[in-house]
Amino acid sequence: MRIEFYLSGSARLRYGSSAMLYFAQGLPYGLLSIAIPAWLASQGLEAGAIASYLAVIILPWAFKLATGPLMDRFKFPSMGQRRPWVLGAQLGLTISLLSLGLVDDPMSQLPLLTMLGLITNCFAATQDVAVDGMAIDLVPEAEHGRINAFMACGKAIGWASTAAGSGWLLVNYGLAMAGLVASVIAGIVFVAFLFVREREGESLLPWTQGEASQSHAHIPDLRSVFSSLKGVLWSRPSQVILAVMLVDGLVSGYGHALMPIAAVNLFGFTTGEWSNLVAVMGLTGAFAALALGPVIDRVGAKRMFMLTILLVAVHAFLLAGTQHMWDNSFYVRGMLSAWVLMGPVTMVCAIAIAMSICTKGVSATQFAIYMSTANLGASIGSKLFGMASEHASYSQSYLLMGVLFVSLLLIVTIFRKEHPGQSLSGEEGAGG
Repeated sequence: MRIEFYLSGSARLRYGSSAMLYFAQGLPYGLLSIAIPAWLASQGLEAGAIASYLAVIILPWAFKLATGPLMDRFKFPSMGQRRPWVLGAQLGLTISLLSLGLVDDPMSQLPLLTMLGLITNCFAATQDVAVDGMAIDLVPEAEHGRINAFMACGKAIGWASTAAGSGWLLVNYGLAMAGLVASVIAGIVFVAFLFVREREGESLLPWTQGEASQSHAHIPDLRSVFSSLKGVLWSRPSQVILAVMLVDGLVSGYGHALMPIAAVNLFGFTTGEWSNLVAVMGLTGAFAALALGPVIDRVGAKRMFMLTILLVAVHAFLLAGTQHMWDNSFYVRGMLSAWVLMGPVTMVCAIAIAMSICTKGVSATQFAIYMSTANLGASIGSKLFGMASEHASYSQSYLLMGVLFVSLLLIVTIFRKEHPGQSLSGEEGAGG
């Protein structure tokens, strides 16, 4: 008896597949954005150069909004709405991670490393848009908190385990081996998702038997996509969400540039020590976010988001104001651990808010715009720290991060959800 897997018919399969695919997205993040910056800092590369590297490699995540309209327009319905894009991007991610072996000496070949990191993130960002669109198409609103918790958990496990493993591999075997291991794992995810369909009756591969679901056989033209999207994006809730995602990304990018450099250059961490701390606390935060999924569904993403922002803002101000305790390794390790821990929880709340106002007919494009705005903010934030590091002390840098979090909190307070418009097919939007 042949067992077939359909996302539309199983909540458990939706949760598991989303977590698995987000795990794959975490692979390049853990290697490129966590392990490598700490490694480069330990090699003596200046903070400005590392910040610029981070600012460039994250750009595909900022411009993935260009991918959304293509996904909403160009489809292969017999294989599913988003699944062909997921598979293509996952295959590209596998190959691009392997290509990191072309870099023999990252210190002298930083431009090449940056270019390959940029290409790798192009595939990771495309996969992300496709998975998010698939989730909005298939997941009921009542499951949004839980599905986002599983996504955040999967991604955190991916980047945390990759950061820890890559930190050790980079020091002992070099970049080529770290890229090879990440590539093999990404390839396993690709093969696993080959056997999962979106809906019953669809084909596994272009040359196998199957047909498009009747409710999704129609493919809108780009003019229809942009026409529907225009009305959605100009609504007040959407404008507020765009501001929220921009500032949230800016703070995230700023912090992810500041923290590994401070850990190595200020607090005396080795590459392995920082990678292991991020791994342990990242996994802890991921499981905390997973446990909070049902709570977010009951309490509301906005309230939980505001609470986490407040906690992280207090943390930044406290770290900035306790410079006299920076030589206490127990205190420093605890404060850095708390920052890593809160990351997945904050991400779950931000994504849940953005997802709640997406309209199904243009979901891939709309959600990609929100997330692209966040990632554009992250690129700006990384560059902001690079510029600030030339003029500000670490205490002042942490103080600025706290101010940015307070600004984010003020913006979130004015968010009010309204009923979204109709989709292209006349269905109610994902927000209900």
